[in-house]
Amino acid sequence: MRLGAHVSVAGGLQNAIPWALEIEADTFQMFSKNQRQWIAKPLTEEQIEEFKKPLSKTNLGPLMIHDSYLINMGSPDETKGKRAQVAFLEEYHRCEALGVAYLNFHPGSHTHPKKDMRDDKQTRYNALERIANHMNRTLEETKGYNSKLVIENAAGQGTNVGIKFEEIKHIINHIDDKRRVGVCIDTQHAWASGYDWRNNFDNIWDDFESIVGMEYLVALHLNDSKSDLGSRVDRHDNIGMGKLGKKTFKSFMQEKRLEHLAGYLETPGGPEMWKPEIAVLRKLAEK
Repeated sequence: MRLGAHVSVAGGLQNAIPWALEIEADTFQMFSKNQRQWIAKPLTEEQIEEFKKPLSKTNLGPLMIHDSYLINMGSPDETKGKRAQVAFLEEYHRCEALGVAYLNFHPGSHTHPKKDMRDDKQTRYNALERIANHMNRTLEETKGYNSKLVIENAAGQGTNVGIKFEEIKHIINHIDDKRRVGVCIDTQHAWASGYDWRNNFDNIWDDFESIVGMEYLVALHLNDSKSDLGSRVDRHDNIGMGKLGKKTFKSFMQEKRLEHLAGYLETPGGPEMWKPEIAVLRKLAEK
């Protein structure tokens, strides 16, 4: 597995590269703009070159961009949906322009105001289909792009959808051009949504293979968990320090079905923690 972390782009996108090298990563994830802003100025040719040139002198990759947390393509509100569509398309343009392989995104939320509708199946599936529609529009407008739209499983907070493999598959089933779609499994989100990695590791991947299909899996977010199994609370912890534990991450690192993936840390502590965490994960991969 090629290992990295979500590194800072403060001062310019190109600054992600030395941070990745500093932590001795094989790859990295980043934002392509301020994640708290809807729209950013289009990338200039100079900015693209400032990123691509130093990157070409490394062996880093495949890279992943994480889109803005503001985007909710599951919203039933028409105005909010249009805003999400514009912002998502812009993120995809930036991803392709930079030559980044994956645009990772949280599916979204159905936003129903009644608490007893949180897990209503039809309400959730309606949101999943709205997400697929936004993805289809984006793919239709970007024919010829090489970057993949990568669906990340959610932890299940609030009215988040895309928390179970069946929901991810429901999105994919409604996508027209499946060649440009991938999946990233966040280990903490899966744990928080009820997948017991500690006691059911092999069966979980068997289920993913039969429900979604391993051909869609392109990456992992490697995060331990501060929150309990099935809590639906998104709280990351450092590798081996949370509820999953080091033994579970040994299983991730030694699972043959995952060897070809990119694995990105989104754990607390920044580079000072990520460098030793990557070293630990590499050690766990040894048989």
